[in-house]
Amino acid sequence: MEDTSRPFELPRVAVVITCFNYRPYVEQAIRSVLAQTYRNWECVIVDDASTDGSADHVRQLLRDIDDPRLRLLARTENGGQTAGFRDGFAATDAPFVAFLDADDVWLPDFLLAHLSANLNTTHSAALSSSDVFLVDGDGTLLGGTFLALRKPRSGADRSGVAIAPGGRLAGMAPGIAYASEHPVTYFAPAVTGWLWSQCSAIMYRRGALEPVLSFPFKAKVGTDYLTATLAHQAGGSLILSEGLGLYRLHGSNLSTGTAFAGGNVRQTPAYRSYRSVLAADAADYLLANSAWLSDLNGRNFIAAFLTQHVRQFPELAGDPRLARYLTRGQPWRRLRLHIAQRLRRLGGRNSTGT
Repeated sequence: MEDTSRPFELPRVAVVITCFNYRPYVEQAIRSVLAQTYRNWECVIVDDASTDGSADHVRQLLRDIDDPRLRLLARTENGGQTAGFRDGFAATDAPFVAFLDADDVWLPDFLLAHLSANLNTTHSAALSSSDVFLVDGDGTLLGGTFLALRKPRSGADRSGVAIAPGGRLAGMAPGIAYASEHPVTYFAPAVTGWLWSQCSAIMYRRGALEPVLSFPFKAKVGTDYLTATLAHQAGGSLILSEGLGLYRLHGSNLSTGTAFAGGNVRQTPAYRSYRSVLAADAADYLLANSAWLSDLNGRNFIAAFLTQHVRQFPELAGDPRLARYLTRGQPWRRLRLHIAQRLRRLGGRNSTGT
C-alpha cells in the first residue's frame, strides 16, 4: 500500500562536474557522486574542450557505469569555468545545484548534509557551504579545514544565527534526516566578505543562482567567487562546519592562498589580473541590480556592500559610478548610529534606576 503520510516529494539536486584537462582525477569525482547517500540527483559532466583525452575517458566511463543520471556535455571550444557553469546549469532543472570541480571529491554525505541544512525549519538561505579536507595530488591529507570558511572556531559568531538540526520536517521525511555534531550557522546578506569554502563545497538554490549566471560577466575563471558572493545577496548563506569533501591542491590551483599548495599563487601577475576582472564584474552586477537588491535588503545595503568591496579591491576606488555610494558621510552616519545606540542604553539604565 502506498504511503501517503508525507504530502510532498524530496527535491532533486543537479550536480555539475566541470572538467578541463583533469583526466587523472575526473573518475574519482564521478564515483564520489555515485557514492552519495542521498540518491535523488542528476549529474552533468561538462568537458571544456580538454586536450588530454578527458572527454573520451568520461564517455567510456559512463558507458561502463550505465547510470541514466549521468550525462556528458562535451564543449567543442574552451570557454573557461563560467561557460562550464552556465552550460551545466542550463542542462538541468533541479531546484538545488552543486558544482564539483573534476579534481575534487565529495564524501558520501555531502548532498544529504547540505540538503538537510537547506530544508531546516529555522531559516532558509540562497546557498550553503561546508568545510573540506585538503589533500595533495596523490590524495595525501595536508589539512583538516578551509581557513576562510566562516565557521565557529572559538565560540559562537555573533553575526550569525545558529540553525537547529532535525525538527518536524526530518520526522516527516527521514530521507533528509541528518545528525551531525558540527554546527550550522546562517549569515544574512548584510554580512559581507568571503564566508564560504571553495567551489566544490557549495550548494545553491536555483532561483538565487539563475540571475547571477545570466549576467554577462567578463571573467572566464574564478566563477565561484561571483556565484557565492552575488547569490548570497538574494537570501544569505548557511555555513556547515563539517568537512564533507576533499579539496585537491596539486600545484596548479588558480586562487588558493595556502602556502603548501605548491606555491602561493596569489602573488602571481595572472592571479592579480583575474582578481581585478572579478572585482569589476561583481560591482557591475550590483549596480545593474541595485533596485531589487535594495528592495530586498534595505536602502543602505548597496552602499554598505560597495564600501566593503572597494576596501577589498582598492583598484575600484577610481570608478566614477561608485562615487555616490562611497561618500565621505558614511563614517559620520556610522558614528551617529553608534552614539544613538549608546544614548538608548543609557536611557534604559536610568529608567530602571541602575
